[in-house]
Amino acid sequence: MIYNSFQQLKGMNVGLGPFLQPEDSPVIQSGANSTYVLGSILKDPGYYRIGDQLEASKSPTGHYNFRQTNLEKELVTINNTAGTNLTLKYNNAGTWTDIVLGATWDGFENADVEMEAFLNYCFFVGYDANENVFLPKGSLTGTTFSTSTNCTDMWQAKYIIRYRDRLYLINCFDTATAYPFRVMYSNQPSAGALTWTPASNFLDVDYSEELRGASVNWDQLWVFTESSAYMYNQSTFKKQFDTGCSAHRTIQNSGPYMFWANYDGVWRGTGGQPENIGQPVGKFIYNGDPRDFFAVIVDEEYRLYIGDVTVDGVDYVNTELIFNMPTQTWRMRENYHTFTTYAKFMDDEGIPRVHLGTTTGEVFQKSKYYDDTIYNADGVGSELSATGYAIHADIEFSPVKLGDMQTEHRIKTLTAYAEKAQGVNLSMRVLDKNLSSLTPYKKIGQLTKYINPFDVNVDNGVLLQLRLSEYSKLPFFNFYGFELSGEPISKILKPLK
Repeated sequence: MIYNSFQQLKGMNVGLGPFLQPEDSPVIQSGANSTYVLGSILKDPGYYRIGDQLEASKSPTGHYNFRQTNLEKELVTINNTAGTNLTLKYNNAGTWTDIVLGATWDGFENADVEMEAFLNYCFFVGYDANENVFLPKGSLTGTTFSTSTNCTDMWQAKYIIRYRDRLYLINCFDTATAYPFRVMYSNQPSAGALTWTPASNFLDVDYSEELRGASVNWDQLWVFTESSAYMYNQSTFKKQFDTGCSAHRTIQNSGPYMFWANYDGVWRGTGGQPENIGQPVGKFIYNGDPRDFFAVIVDEEYRLYIGDVTVDGVDYVNTELIFNMPTQTWRMRENYHTFTTYAKFMDDEGIPRVHLGTTTGEVFQKSKYYDDTIYNADGVGSELSATGYAIHADIEFSPVKLGDMQTEHRIKTLTAYAEKAQGVNLSMRVLDKNLSSLTPYKKIGQLTKYINPFDVNVDNGVLLQLRLSEYSKLPFFNFYGFELSGEPISKILKPLK
């Protein structure tokens, strides 16, 4: 009996039992990409540092690509060296340079900062959950920061977003009073200036749950509590559905789609009732803390950072869940560094990039397969190592069913096909007869060439499972699939008389 597996097209799915797992859907797909070239599994590339280090061992708390007319600035907020004040920096030709704030943000260390561009200004709001304080408001043009220009009478808030010709503040604060249910909006610009009328320009939700985020799509403003979503079109403000969002930074848009996350999963909306697309990775969502998640969309991929999580007794570190929109598939990636921010950045050639802020006080850029230089390690150019850190690729394929489920089989040979084999390790195990436990994986061998034949010495069984793993800083491998040959041994179930 021959079994072929050359179509791993459906992506990772950790939410199915072994008898339901599709043959073309791995149980775990970590550090490996099956969407860039369909019919191939490529090891994920690494990331490399942008500019110098901002602050040693400090975590970026805000990250934004500020695009002014004929000018672009990458802005990052991060604590100062002493950890007492919050600073604002921009990438000045590779040197992260402080923008003069005076004493405005002194004492507001660790505040999460949200930014929005309007009228060639960048506007700032933020909140420090540890000390329960709101960041002083501000605006920026060029490298000039102000607490009054275009923001006189503007309230403090947790989130800020532009909708049509106004700015909107979500989950607000004024003087000594918090307004967690309030959406405040600016007046329409006049002669290039922005003013605010807090006494009248506001909307309130139902005074039960605080607002946790907002976004704009379908020419509508959407605001979320943890269990509900509200829609506003500048004439109607109403509750739209009972699916909320746990974290503002998980809300991302791509064309007609809006994506966000909560404790029930990852949601995709088109304006009506949203759908939960997170079932294949649901165990990772349920075992994480969605209030701390954040996301970015680049190259039609929703990249959701969930951090450290334990699933089925396995610890995953610095974890990203990645949803590829064209193929509707999931995969995951463990990283060397702990991320605290994402930003979408357009490079000089207009190519969108993923930028990553890390707890080491650095900003990194994700490498792509079509770059002139492909970085095959994590953190290349970091202060710790000029060559970066090894990337772990791990693929646990769907259980292989040989023949009927009542007959044990013996696997005789395995042939694996790979380009740039890079010494990838193959191992195999048998799921035991009553499916109540798993036997350990046994090593089959390493891939060293295009066609790799192996004699197999594993236990006989009904369900067999192949695993591919590699941990190195080598250029990415390209795995095409495998072929098994086996023979039936004996019936494990007696027929009824």
